[in-house]
Formats: sequence, structure tokens, C-alpha cells
Amino acid sequence: PKNENSSIDEPPEAELKDLPPHLEYAFLDGDDKLPVIIAKDLKDEEKTALIKVLKSHKQALAWNLSDIKEEHLGV
Repeated sequence: PKNENSSIDEPPEAELKDLPPHLEYAFLDGDDKLPVIIAKDLKDEEKTALIKVLKSHKQALAWNLSDIKEEHLGV
């Protein structure tokens, strides 16, 4: 079950920072939503496979602190 106001449904505006040269952003929703940081030197098929897995499990990722269930925070 997901939160009522999950950032998956309403992705926050991401402030993308400069990354070290060996890393790059990939997006799980469109061209600019739900960014993740991946290794830049992955082969195309590795990037595709990784992004596919991340997309299929994006409910498990926390995009905001509000996405983390209280029991995981010890509250």
C-alpha cells in the first residue's frame, strides 16, 4: 500500500546537482521525473535492464521523507 500523497503519483520537482564524472541521472518517469543516479559506464543493455527493475520496484523507493513509512523511522 502506498501513502495517500505518494510522490510516485505526484513527483516533486527535483533539483538535480552536478554529479561526479562516473555517475549520471536516469529517470523512471518520462524525461524529467523520478530521477535516480546510476553508473555512467554501464552498457546500454545494462542501463535498460537496471531502469526496468527500478521502475518495477519504484514503490519501494523513497523520493521524499514523507514516503518512508513511520514504522521504518522508528516513530
